[in-house]
Amino acid sequence: MINPREIICFGLVGVAATLTHYLVALAGHEGLGISLYIANLIGYLTAMSVSYFGHGYFTFRVAFSRHNLQRFVVASVTTFLFSEALLFVLENGTAFSHRITLSLVVISVPVVSFLLNKLWVYRS
Repeated sequence: MINPREIICFGLVGVAATLTHYLVALAGHEGLGISLYIANLIGYLTAMSVSYFGHGYFTFRVAFSRHNLQRFVVASVTTFLFSEALLFVLENGTAFSHRITLSLVVISVPVVSFLLNKLWVYRS
């Protein structure tokens, strides 16, 4: 069962992770001139640490363990691959700017992430 506190906490941690992802990726691409795909990877990895500790501590209130870390890594790789595939499709299939395509990616990823985290990574 999903409880309202989890939704609120997931949202707050998710916003922090999403902003981290977007700002780090944007800074890497626009500020350092690195590939948008590499910048997205760096932003995603940075946001991943915000998510793991934030969701474990605040959202799902679990003890950190090797088991949930391993599951979190698998879930994160899955969501990263989803984000890269979506970015590729949007960059190559639309005329949107990179700011719009990156925004659509970082909005979509939390939905997939919540489902994986709630139902698998941190399940009771």
